[in-house]
Amino acid sequence: MKKRLIFLDLDETLINTSERHYKLYCNIIDELNLQIPLGKDEFWKLKRNGISTVEILGGIDPKILLKCSEIWIENIESRNYLIHDKLFKDSLGLLSKLSSEKLFLITMRNNRENLIWELKKLGLYNKFNAVLSCSPLNNNDKTVPILEYIEEKDLCIDKNSIIVGDSEKDIITGKKLNLTTLAVVYGIRRKEILLSLKPDYCLDDMNDIIDAIKNLD
Repeated sequence: MKKRLIFLDLDETLINTSERHYKLYCNIIDELNLQIPLGKDEFWKLKRNGISTVEILGGIDPKILLKCSEIWIENIESRNYLIHDKLFKDSLGLLSKLSSEKLFLITMRNNRENLIWELKKLGLYNKFNAVLSCSPLNNNDKTVPILEYIEEKDLCIDKNSIIVGDSEKDIITGKKLNLTTLAVVYGIRRKEILLSLKPDYCLDDMNDIIDAIKNLD
């Protein structure tokens, strides 16, 4: 039986990055002597509504906002902050159940060296046929690394190929490449935002991913 191509997002699909984001947000406020930080729940609710951290810091001088953005980009993928990321409890089980397929990690990260370091630290690195990445500063979605890889390896995307992710960029990528799109709603975006992009499936729980894939057979 032909193996299915499955492209899996990382941040907020397989790992919980909320603590990393929140700690850097609080540290930026402390470093620049800005307003009292929001509580973590309120901060994450805004993020799930599609509001960036710099936008959450809005209402201050544009020069300070620029500085906030620079600090964010410089630090968000540093190892001092990556150590706060945690695997979701069902992530390894999901990957084990999908191990008979061709699994590819697809993520938007600037620092590939630190990405590989984190994947090894979390026990994820050897779970994939390949780790594909591109910079969020230079790309609007994830199509480029996927297209480059399948061309290099002479692979074929067909109706059984899948992308799983929690953001608008995952759905947009899937639609551009004619992948079946599985949007998960426990991550960085709330369900209503993802539904507006009309993914093929919108899943409440990680365990629903397996059932959705079985329905494609």
